[in-house]
Amino acid sequence: MQAARQAEAAHDIPRGLMVAVALAESGLHAYAMNIGGQSHFPASNEDARRLYNAAGRGGNVMAGCVQVNARVHARGAEWPLDPWAAADWGAGFLRAHYERSGSWTEALRRWNGGGASGDRLACRVQAKLAAANPGSTLLADARCGGNARERRNGEALLEIAEAAE
Repeated sequence: MQAARQAEAAHDIPRGLMVAVALAESGLHAYAMNIGGQSHFPASNEDARRLYNAAGRGGNVMAGCVQVNARVHARGAEWPLDPWAAADWGAGFLRAHYERSGSWTEALRRWNGGGASGDRLACRVQAKLAAANPGSTLLADARCGGNARERRNGEALLEIAEAAE
């Protein structure tokens, strides 16, 4: 969580947004991976690196606290498994999309490739932002339906992460 907060400050990202992204993408799990549609939560950096490397360079691997596309963005390098590097990269990527679009909601949609999957991510992040920065209206234009379950999940994950700090 500290990595996400530091990345927010370094890239002038609104308070709580990168924390909300990490909550939505990985539940703030530094080594979370999605390999070919299957979620994995390795217990250690060593276990994560072993799994990451076994997945191969050509497969569909999303890795780390902000779920970096390992093939496209990391080109197979292991930096997505470093929460500081991944959060910093993610904040820069999000900032670049914001600079082009002028909208944080649109930046999140583009983060996830646009379309329906981008809309779903924007709504998940909006729900998590309610936990990370209560009262924020930053993503009010996301046009999401009820997201109370996602918000409660974000609150619980945030409470666990804060207790660990």
